[in-house]
Amino acid sequence: MSTFSGLNTALSALYAQRRGLDLTGQNIANVNTEGYSRQRVELSPREAITDPARLSTSSGSGDGVEITDVTRLHNEFMTNRTRAEHGLNEYLQAQRTAFANVEQALGEPSDTGLQAQLSEYWAAWSDVANRPGDASARTALLSRANTVTTTMGTTRQNLDNLFGATREALAADVEVVNQTSAGVADLNARIALAKTAGMPTNELSDKRDQLALRLSELTGATARLKTDGTVDVMLSGAMIVQGDTTRNLQVVGTTTVDGRTIAPVQVRFADGGNPVASITTGKIASHMETLTQTIPDAVDGLDNVASVLIQTVNDQHHQGFDITVVPPATTPAPQPGGDFFSGTSAKDIAVAITDPAKIAASSTNATPFQGDNANRMADIAKAPAGADATYRNYVVDIGIQAQTVNRRADAQQVISEDVTAAEQAESGVSLDEEMTNMIQFQRAYEAAAKVISTIDTTLDTLINMKR
Repeated sequence: MSTFSGLNTALSALYAQRRGLDLTGQNIANVNTEGYSRQRVELSPREAITDPARLSTSSGSGDGVEITDVTRLHNEFMTNRTRAEHGLNEYLQAQRTAFANVEQALGEPSDTGLQAQLSEYWAAWSDVANRPGDASARTALLSRANTVTTTMGTTRQNLDNLFGATREALAADVEVVNQTSAGVADLNARIALAKTAGMPTNELSDKRDQLALRLSELTGATARLKTDGTVDVMLSGAMIVQGDTTRNLQVVGTTTVDGRTIAPVQVRFADGGNPVASITTGKIASHMETLTQTIPDAVDGLDNVASVLIQTVNDQHHQGFDITVVPPATTPAPQPGGDFFSGTSAKDIAVAITDPAKIAASSTNATPFQGDNANRMADIAKAPAGADATYRNYVVDIGIQAQTVNRRADAQQVISEDVTAAEQAESGVSLDEEMTNMIQFQRAYEAAAKVISTIDTTLDTLINMKR
């Protein structure tokens, strides 16, 4: 190796080690940056001329070092698994919230919940049976009945409001999906352009992967890395991002729970109006399940409780007689009992009686102040197919579903955190490792500088020898 070629070799070492130091500083600067993948400089020796030629020469020791690439330490397999686990985790966490909201709307168990109010309602019938001629007992019964119907109506309205809020959340999240898809497409275009120009794309790829992860969390979408560095994002087998183009989504269908059978809520492609085939994970999948199953099932269950209560009470009330006084008579002229409740569901259930005298507590018109029909009415509380048993089964069923979701959500949260930690261990920045690298590059830089200094001294000696 000649003296001057030695300078070039040392200079290449200075450039390479300085680039390594720069890259180490970049890694350290982004140690707390979410989604950042650490980078590594790839060095390769410059080979001496080995091909024989007429005038070719070779020192036999190489021509220094060159930077061949800056590698982004990124495992695509682990990234895809992280997306999948995060999508399932978002789905289960959203389901946990949905069931918590349904349970909150029901307010059970509670001293003021519907179950307690039904118990007080049946107890009021027992009071009327004990004192069939007491106007205060009859008035108290109507008051308890009104409390039950009001609670049912309020609970039904709360479920309606929950449906509307979830529908709005679904529309908002779909808009986020469209915006995020546009972001992925934009970064794809920039990455492809940078690749063509030979410019680095590591930071752009990190940003793009973060957006792709967000799409997975929202929809369970999958991403496929292409050879040009861009990714295609697929939702239920259909492309929503392909290169720099996107397909937007939209939400159609009812905004009220009562309209679900006429115009069910759907997520469709905005360009052709075709529904998305199936979304099984992600936050949007949870919204869809809440709107098409969880809340409708809760509403149907509550309506069924109201229907059973209306039917059983009215049937028994029809078998009794009231203590109506028909003027100008001053003594009761008992009339057969009419409907105690009106309506057909929790939405419209109401007490049909306003006059306490119209309560049919007696089973015979001969002795209107008997309370045997009121006793039979109170016994409905113990009926295996009565409103109380129906309501208990309804609440227990929702509780079991909520408990199952909570357990799955807890387990999936741990899995999601473990997968994220594993990915971070492979692609994240380790300060200990970067400090070690920094010392290595620093010492190598100092050594290269020393080589230049030594060669300079040698040249100075050679030049001075001619004087």
